[in-house]
Amino acid sequence: MNLISHIPGVGPTALFNPGVATPAPWNVAHTGATDGSGPATATKNMAEIYNRLLLQVAATIQKSGLAIDNTNWTQLAEAVSLIAASAAAAAAPKQIQPILATVAANALTLTLSPTQLDFRSPVLSSGTVNSRTIAAPISLVVPAGATLGTVNGVASRVVVIALDNAGVQELAVVNISGGNNLDETTLISTTAITAAADVANVAYSTVARASLPFRVVGYVDSTQAVAGDWVTAPSTIQGVGGQALAALSSLGYGQTHQDVTGSRVLGTTYYNTTGKPIHVHCICSNSGGSTSFATYQVGTLTFKTGSTPNGGFSMASFIVPPGKSYTNINPGGFTLVDWFELR
Repeated sequence: MNLISHIPGVGPTALFNPGVATPAPWNVAHTGATDGSGPATATKNMAEIYNRLLLQVAATIQKSGLAIDNTNWTQLAEAVSLIAASAAAAAAPKQIQPILATVAANALTLTLSPTQLDFRSPVLSSGTVNSRTIAAPISLVVPAGATLGTVNGVASRVVVIALDNAGVQELAVVNISGGNNLDETTLISTTAITAAADVANVAYSTVARASLPFRVVGYVDSTQAVAGDWVTAPSTIQGVGGQALAALSSLGYGQTHQDVTGSRVLGTTYYNTTGKPIHVHCICSNSGGSTSFATYQVGTLTFKTGSTPNGGFSMASFIVPPGKSYTNINPGGFTLVDWFELR
């Protein structure tokens, strides 16, 4: 039996043509259909019911992308499986998030296309995950004049962030050079974006938000001749996923050089609790009256700087892995001059 041609007056074109009127509802007065044998009355509208069922089956098969095969008796089941798999794939988290960035009228528009994202709980002591489906594109406009802390003629990278505002998703943006913690293990607060949005370490969104879960969804690289005049198209638009942005958790990303001299004491043990590697640069002077070595310890590793005469300076630079202790084991006679950390 040919599934389509068997319906009188309905061919493939008419069957799937939106302009064809839908048949009027039928009237089925019985809880079960009968063929009219014996004392029973035959079920009314059997031909119409039959035709409608064929229409439903044919439409389902075509929706799956399959061509109707009159010799395949399991095609409806295959079609349903294909449709279900397609729907699941559409709802699944993207391997690379789909972001867009365009410039017009000296403004930069950032857009996150439909996708699905998992956000941490807004309660830091909870490990609950909230899965959100972004069914329609969401956008953020960086207006003309807003530099985001970028510099004239210098390549910059701005990070695109999705916020979860009690189940409603919004976009935010921040300059990577600001040193913000973007590892998604904490909450983020934003400032309402205006033409005066000129600070690198401030995250901006359309409306100011406080302490929201967030996801980094991508970044945009661009060089503007005049910072805040968004006229040159981005050189790179990269959605997060795969290995993209994995470096955000590594040394140098989301960190700034800090002068911690005033809070460091020689001979005291400190711990790297930042969750990322940090870089330490230390300078001490030798006023002990004799040539000596400045000694440092990172975890269980002990090392010395070069031999330093009386009145000379000792300098050390080293990386401290996350969670490790570090100290200057002061042998006496050394005075701290400078202590800087990239953290």
